[in-house]
Amino acid sequence: MTSLLLFPLLVWGGFLFLPFDAPLMDGAALRLVYVLRCSVFASIPIALGWLVLGASRLRSSGVGPRFDDELKEAEPQEVSVHRRFVSDSASLFLIYFLQLVVMAMYLSQHQLKLVPLLTMVFAFGRLVYWVAAACGSSVRAFGFGLSFLPSLAMMAANIYFLFTVEAEGSIFSLVPGGDALTPPPARQRFWG
Repeated sequence: MTSLLLFPLLVWGGFLFLPFDAPLMDGAALRLVYVLRCSVFASIPIALGWLVLGASRLRSSGVGPRFDDELKEAEPQEVSVHRRFVSDSASLFLIYFLQLVVMAMYLSQHQLKLVPLLTMVFAFGRLVYWVAAACGSSVRAFGFGLSFLPSLAMMAANIYFLFTVEAEGSIFSLVPGGDALTPPPARQRFWG
């Protein structure tokens, strides 16, 4: 619940009070490059997790094959925490990245400031989750919320954009108020 309350406040406060603007981007290719550059920072917790997982496996002498279920069950707690963090973070990052790419294509130039803000919230949430999981604390739910809620909010925004922006010619398009649809003009048939 805390992350549900704090997430909108972090994004809103960052949008209003942080003194940066997105660079001018007029095409989809430039927006994709911008999202890729921002997403590098969201992948930092995953890269750190891989490094710590490798170090903890070396320290615990658990460098055997990972496809064997008996070895996975026998690995120490510190190794399994980091392994779960890396695998869960990688799947959450994939969902986050795909949603961010789609949303960046629909945002206006002024709203593109949301891309780095959502990236910072995601990365901070993964780091909080990782530290709390390694310590065995229940605060990891707060970190999970801060890393999952941006993806959920972006998914809702993408569905909204899909049905409003791309609605022309579909059942969701709005008929202009008061204008009745006019039938097509009559045309001459070949039979007369």
